[in-house]
Amino acid sequence: MSFLGVAGVILIAYGRQENFLFNIVQNILNVVVSSKSKLFGDAAMAIYYLGTQLFGYDIWRKHRGKDGHLITDNRTDWSVVIAAVLLGGVALGGLSYVLGGTYIILDAFNNSTAIVAQYLQIIKRKRSGWLLWAATNLVGVYIWFGVAQPQIAIMYFVFTVNSLRGYINWNQLSK
Repeated sequence: MSFLGVAGVILIAYGRQENFLFNIVQNILNVVVSSKSKLFGDAAMAIYYLGTQLFGYDIWRKHRGKDGHLITDNRTDWSVVIAAVLLGGVALGGLSYVLGGTYIILDAFNNSTAIVAQYLQIIKRKRSGWLLWAATNLVGVYIWFGVAQPQIAIMYFVFTVNSLRGYINWNQLSK
């Protein structure tokens, strides 16, 4: 499952349509594994990611240049993005508080930015999604080290590096 996820995000960074196959299978497996482990928040996020992958496949297929590369969008209304992150963060933070979560504010920010980043990147093909993923992944590094899971923190560090690579690559795709 982890291999599929890493392969999928690397392919996204290069604007490759093949990412969807890896990510769809990874998210289906994640729903099963997370549910069996009673990590229902993670399972819910995997269902959301799966949905964006299913819709995103057709969107990406329709937005290809003559050379076959993904056509990305550099325009972002940051006031809408910030409002969505704040609204999502308050809602997720409240839920985390009620459920007795840890790192409530960071966790809420992390999941809220991930939801918005996924939407921007997969559905809207916006380069700015990579910046949100970088922020999400850096916070993830801190959280996972904080809960004594260094192997997951290292994975999020690798995701951060990939986010920067994706931002650079998508800048070139948008020209």
